[in-house]
Amino acid sequence: MDNGLRRLAGAAVMAAGIALACWLAFGASQDGEARPLRMALGLGSTAVITGGARLMFREPSGGRDRTGRG
Repeated sequence: MDNGLRRLAGAAVMAAGIALACWLAFGASQDGEARPLRMALGLGSTAVITGGARLMFREPSGGRDRTGRG
């Protein structure tokens, strides 16, 4: 995938994750019965944001990390 397209997709995924997290913080219902669902959605939005960041800032193709090991 082209780097520009990959970064655009990563930014879109991150924006969706941030929007979900903001909705959970400010707009979701606060009753106690929905608490486990809200917690699961919060963890899911964190995973979506992380996935978007990985799309935007992928590892170098050399297979080595920055320390030179591996």
